[in-house]
Amino acid sequence: MAKPPAGPAKLYLITRTDTPFLVVYADPLQRTKSGRAKRIYKWFAEQGAATTYQAELNKQLVTEGTAGVQFTSALRADALAARDHLDVAGHNTCTLHQLAQRYTTQMAGTATKAFALDDQVKLFLEDKEWVEGASEETVKNLKIRLWLWIDLARISTVGEISRDSVECLRTRPVSAQTRKNDLAAASNFCTWLVDKRRLDHHPLKGLRRPKVHHGKKPTLTSEECAAVLRHAGAQRATLAVMIFAGARPSELEETRLIYEETPWVRIEGGKLKGRANRVTPMLPALRAFLAAAGDPAQVPPLSRHERERIGTAAGITWKPDICRHTYISYRLQLAQNDALVAREAGTSEGIIYRHYHGLKTPAEARGWQDLRPPAHSSQ
Repeated sequence: MAKPPAGPAKLYLITRTDTPFLVVYADPLQRTKSGRAKRIYKWFAEQGAATTYQAELNKQLVTEGTAGVQFTSALRADALAARDHLDVAGHNTCTLHQLAQRYTTQMAGTATKAFALDDQVKLFLEDKEWVEGASEETVKNLKIRLWLWIDLARISTVGEISRDSVECLRTRPVSAQTRKNDLAAASNFCTWLVDKRRLDHHPLKGLRRPKVHHGKKPTLTSEECAAVLRHAGAQRATLAVMIFAGARPSELEETRLIYEETPWVRIEGGKLKGRANRVTPMLPALRAFLAAAGDPAQVPPLSRHERERIGTAAGITWKPDICRHTYISYRLQLAQNDALVAREAGTSEGIIYRHYHGLKTPAEARGWQDLRPPAHSSQ
């Protein structure tokens, strides 16, 4: 796509198949919860229509500002007609805003109850993606859980949302963690509806959530670590950073390997929930595997498909964050210091204490730290 003309409204090509052209501008008169100027979005199926709209919008933004853009000719005519009607009726001191407040107070909820849930879910997910910047995976997860709830509760409009309609998520025969995640998705959606004044009250307020009993984390033995690294091929350095530095797959792209007198691994956790930026020492085992790979400053990310393929070749079942759990459990056994390991792993001492104590013996930890690449390895 050609570079759009300079101006306050921007034109983007996005991944949506039906309306791939997006025009965005920021309205400083409206604010998000974080205090930032609210972004106004409009999608187009054709580039020509989007470019024309962008050009006209930029002209109007320069001459009239965002308030002028929002106050269209149709809104202006409606406001003048309402003002005339109030004046004729003798309500000269009553503003349109006051009138709207009185009306909505008397008619609260009657209009919004008929809103179709499928439309509201679509708008909610668009807000999540484009306004809040949620990841594609998060949006997909919310979509699946919300539609599951709507199907189970057999509801189709906003007016049918109630405490009883949510109860099906709390009692369905699945794990406590799954039920808790389902309720969190429904709660997120209901909070959005309340904020948009499409729901009078939050049906999950005060509802007790399932209690999740976290067990011990899944880890790899030193023999399984060796097998994984042996079958990793060109991805051996990446797996070594995951096994010997505790980097999550989502953190690999921003991980930096620093070769100084005391070598370090700098891991950027980013903005994802629970992620923390941290610096960890480059353990001798990791240093050896990186030296065999030519001392890279970064390692390439590893997709889920690639991880599962390597795990299958090594004869293990790949589980989420299994390399990170392996690193923490071995590192804790060797260091015998909850605070140190928590800081290096970017988590809390409470998490370390609850989930990682006693997973490895001293002999197993020594076997892990003594792992080295084959002498002839160039990967």
